[in-house]
Amino acid sequence: MIEALSGILREKSNLKAVIDVNGIEFNLTIPLSTFDKLPNTNKRCRLFVELVIGEKSIKLYGFATKEEKNLFNELRKISKIGPQTAISILSNISVEEFYAAIQKQDKELLTQIPGIGKKTALNIIVELSNKIPNDELNIPSVVSDAIETLISLGFSKQESEKTVKEIYSKDNSVKLEDLIKESLKSIGKHGR
Repeated sequence: MIEALSGILREKSNLKAVIDVNGIEFNLTIPLSTFDKLPNTNKRCRLFVELVIGEKSIKLYGFATKEEKNLFNELRKISKIGPQTAISILSNISVEEFYAAIQKQDKELLTQIPGIGKKTALNIIVELSNKIPNDELNIPSVVSDAIETLISLGFSKQESEKTVKEIYSKDNSVKLEDLIKESLKSIGKHGR
């Protein structure tokens, strides 16, 4: 319905921002990650917004990035996670760290977030593990193919990605088989 609001930032506090859009002031609930990116008051700003209609209230939530807004909406689809818990998650962990925790199935990291117990952490991992955005889309196919090959040979995803990307960054015209060979040599040198 409403994608974003652009206007003058009138007020800001830990979980709140007030934006004046042509004389209409919108009160937005924001995560700390967004608060950190806000300009000084009385400066122009733009926030992505989500309108949430509850049983007893209608609230606008604001986000500095599209990724924060998308994660907020994904979290709200999980049972027992409402808007406030989603804001708490975004206030305590970056979007990148969150998705890395999901990928590694790191329940301990998630349970450090206020309001997230072991059951909820497990539920989050199960629900979102197949919805991790692939920002690896802009990775060249030679790199992703080499990573897949190493993983299929039994190396960990983390080790494979780190090694392949390191070698590729030194020579981005490297052929696939050479990239795989160099990666295997590098992993062999560092020991598994």
